[in-house]
Amino acid sequence: MVSVRENLKKRWQNAYKNGFFVARTTPSLIAQELSYYMELPGKVLDVGCGSGRNSLFFARMGYEVDAIDVVNVLNKEHKEHGLIKFYETLARDFDLKNEHYLAIVATRFLQFVCPRTVESLFKDWHKALKPGGYLTLSFVVSNSSIKGSKRYDVPYYYHSPEKVIRLAENMGFGVLAKKYVNKKPSDINRVRKKLIDSFEVIFVKK
Repeated sequence: MVSVRENLKKRWQNAYKNGFFVARTTPSLIAQELSYYMELPGKVLDVGCGSGRNSLFFARMGYEVDAIDVVNVLNKEHKEHGLIKFYETLARDFDLKNEHYLAIVATRFLQFVCPRTVESLFKDWHKALKPGGYLTLSFVVSNSSIKGSKRYDVPYYYHSPEKVIRLAENMGFGVLAKKYVNKKPSDINRVRKKLIDSFEVIFVKK
């Protein structure tokens, strides 16, 4: 019998083969914004790291980086230079140490997490962060984006930014920065009005 983890891994492998994944080399804007609050030395956890663009960004700044993803598509160059420690695993299965990380980064990740799992992840991440550490999230809130991704046979969920913030605050996080991000013009077929695509937030552990 195929385990839940193996089933999910296979679905993601197929999604990548069918064009779901587009490798990017520049770090996400929210990761760049986070870096202005951080100070060396420190350790960063990149959750759902993909090709490792954010992992490499923080590693080059001098931070120790752990990167996790259910499928290993981390750029070979990153691994060859030994800048990043990669773990092929689900976020909920990763063994976290208490007060171990300065920052946890999960960009374009939360929309793939079942709502009932989010609370337990937040608890684990809060414990894993040092006092004053940062949790950085970005996730899709556009219904059109969510519906469009269903054709790749990967789990996709809608999370209300308000509920995410409330849950994080109940866990002992404070909001440092937050914003909605609009779709790029190329993504909205020349529609002139702005369409919200995602939500970004930086939390700090109290």
